[in-house]
Amino acid sequence: MLRCRSRLVPVAVALGLLLAAAWPARAALWRLAVKEAACAAGPRVLLSEIASPQGDMPREAWATLGATPLWYSPETVGRQVVLPAEKVLQGLRYYLRDAPVEFALPNQTTLMRGGRVLSGEELRTMAVEALTPKVEALGAEARLAGVNVPEHLFVEDRATDVTVEFGDLTPGRSAFRFVVAENGKVLRKIMAEATIEQWSRVPVATRPINTKEQAVPQVSFVMERRSLVGIKGRVFEPGDGKWRARHGISQGQIIMADDVEPMPLILRGEQVRVLYEGRALRLSLLAEATSDGAAGGKITVKNPASNREVVGVVRDRNTVTVR
Repeated sequence: MLRCRSRLVPVAVALGLLLAAAWPARAALWRLAVKEAACAAGPRVLLSEIASPQGDMPREAWATLGATPLWYSPETVGRQVVLPAEKVLQGLRYYLRDAPVEFALPNQTTLMRGGRVLSGEELRTMAVEALTPKVEALGAEARLAGVNVPEHLFVEDRATDVTVEFGDLTPGRSAFRFVVAENGKVLRKIMAEATIEQWSRVPVATRPINTKEQAVPQVSFVMERRSLVGIKGRVFEPGDGKWRARHGISQGQIIMADDVEPMPLILRGEQVRVLYEGRALRLSLLAEATSDGAAGGKITVKNPASNREVVGVVRDRNTVTVR
């Protein structure tokens, strides 16, 4: 409840008369916008702490009017009270009854004794300044589309630091935090969210690609400019190599790095030359590949005479070495 004292009324009346005298005849009323969140430094709330002028109000007039003491602030430093619009308007009309002003009020005003309050716009500016370099590092076509921050943030001590903390940022929605700390000690963290847009040229399947089928540029996939929002993981980069699908890939699907694997030099069932290289012995024989093998990768081969299987390394299209 707002606490008022009648002995302050003559002061308010005198102030109103003084402002009214400086107010041009038939001029529009001066307009004051009441804040959604404010802090009172002392035991009494000042008008300048909870409102700001709009329009062409003279600076001298606001300096006088803004210094007007209103109702009492919360008794304890750090304590907050929520005042509905009708209560705030009632108090303003009581103390500024003769001032040539009108008011724009939010549905409610949250008032704290002491400390400071960061507006949503201030928080938004902090977030954009902190996140923009990180977003730009994602690539040339990445941009910070927006941030969703609290409407305001109360900080109990004017010396308390407020910083922006974030981890890895990805296209789409990424969470970050406002960290309130004092002398290096974290007091609390407040969640917020960033929306990041990014476009890039990526491989897209032009038709269904079956498991183990070779992925051929311009035949089974093409490069298209697509949004990366919602894409998790690393996108496939074809380069100059040959690749095949690890599993089925649907038409129109962006091909990811995990969807493909290097195209083997040797396929299962093919006949290869197995070269055994020991310290003093070198043997060569024909064998059957029982698994696929890429260049430099491991492959299992079977000696058709003994049915014995060994693991070797693919040297080239026709040769497997065993040590």
